[in-house]
Amino acid sequence: MRPSTRDVLRDIGTWVGGWMIIFKQAGILFPPPTEVNETLVWMAAALIGVPGVAQLWQARSGADTSTDASPPRPPSPESSRSSPGAP
Repeated sequence: MRPSTRDVLRDIGTWVGGWMIIFKQAGILFPPPTEVNETLVWMAAALIGVPGVAQLWQARSGADTSTDASPPRPPSPESSRSSPGAP
């Protein structure tokens, strides 16, 4: 299924907006800021779609990064150490 034109325009807008924030904070194409706002840089990275930036931001800010929705992993079978033909 193809994304709608509205979704594509929204994605392009957030991507371009994220880069504009990065350029503004870096002083590229804009006058440099007196002080770089780290929160804006993290938000821009999230808008651009940097993988894992949300988890990094949560870890940095001290938020709980664990997910309660993930099911527990089943224990590994003990018989995997022996050969398939062993009893």
